[in-house]
Amino acid sequence: DGGQKVGPPDEYQGQISSIQQIFAQFDHEGSGRVRVDRVPDLIVALGREHRVGREVLQSLTAGGAKDLATFEEVVQILKHVEESSADRQDIETTTPLTLLKRLHAYRKKCELNGEYVEAQKARRKYEELRAKEEERQRRLVEQAQQHEMNEVEQAQKQQFLGFSAAWDKYMADYESTAYMSLERLKEQHSTEFATFDDRLRNQPSRCKCSRELLELRRKQEALAKLGKYEQAWQVKEAGDHLEEWEMARSASLINDSTRRAQERMSRQQEKALAALLKRIQRDRGEQIRHRQTDSQRLIQRNKNLKVDLMKKQHLEFQRAEAAIRSIMSQPEHAQKLLDENDPAYVARSAAMGELPALGKIKWKGPCLPERYTPPGGVSKGLVRTRDAEG
Repeated sequence: DGGQKVGPPDEYQGQISSIQQIFAQFDHEGSGRVRVDRVPDLIVALGREHRVGREVLQSLTAGGAKDLATFEEVVQILKHVEESSADRQDIETTTPLTLLKRLHAYRKKCELNGEYVEAQKARRKYEELRAKEEERQRRLVEQAQQHEMNEVEQAQKQQFLGFSAAWDKYMADYESTAYMSLERLKEQHSTEFATFDDRLRNQPSRCKCSRELLELRRKQEALAKLGKYEQAWQVKEAGDHLEEWEMARSASLINDSTRRAQERMSRQQEKALAALLKRIQRDRGEQIRHRQTDSQRLIQRNKNLKVDLMKKQHLEFQRAEAAIRSIMSQPEHAQKLLDENDPAYVARSAAMGELPALGKIKWKGPCLPERYTPPGGVSKGLVRTRDAEG
């Protein structure tokens, strides 16, 4: 029988003859050995479960690939596997569910035996343990949700820091570009002004003589031809003074014209520089407004995300609380769920506030042969729920 307990080593000695008869069916060419790939079938023929056969096969091939195994090897490994399995079955992990199950069974036993005082104590202990476990589970849910919220807040903080760092770098690059643009414009203005000033200073200064000066020079020449040197010298002196005054006046006019031209160019350059500064300031303001808009949008989006998360956590907490109460009120049912299903699947179902019914759970233990025709209502290990007609 697959559920038979393995006894002491002497019981194996008493079973040797019957085992040898079964082993003879798997004897490979009368060599006293069995093919390793047929060991699981041999173990099943001996009345053990498929799981035991797989464990024996794993133990045989643990030291390396082999084709044949002796009768003694198979028996010794089978003995070791079944003893290990028995030890594992004897060890029961104590959990709040198992304690609740024991208290419930003890209370029922006391009720049947008429020990109502003990039944009352068991019920009080059951309620106390159940309340403590429910509170502990609620705290675990709250801690998990707080951890989730902290992770979201930390991620949002890192996101905002990255956002600020990216904008800071962008603005630093913008300021650097603006500074370089100003410096290039100033350098261009300096070069243009120097070239313009050199051109003004190097242009020939021609002084146009006045009519009075020309008349004095003709009079001077006429007196000199007539031999009137004294009068000619006096006229020459008057002409020299007039020419000196006119040259000074012409130089003053040229200087004034140069200064006005330089001032005009300076004003033009200042206007160009002011226009560039204004454009830079306008662009800087636009970038700052864009940053503020993006920052507010990011902050609002993160707020909305936290609000949605809080709503989701509130709903999850309500479902989890309902699942906790359901589990604590049905410890035997919950323990069967954990024994027969993946704990992660049960946890997900509990988080949704719904524990699966036992009738809808596929049994994972040993199954009947594939050709076995079950009675009505059972198919492939699933028990169908009854309809309204029964």
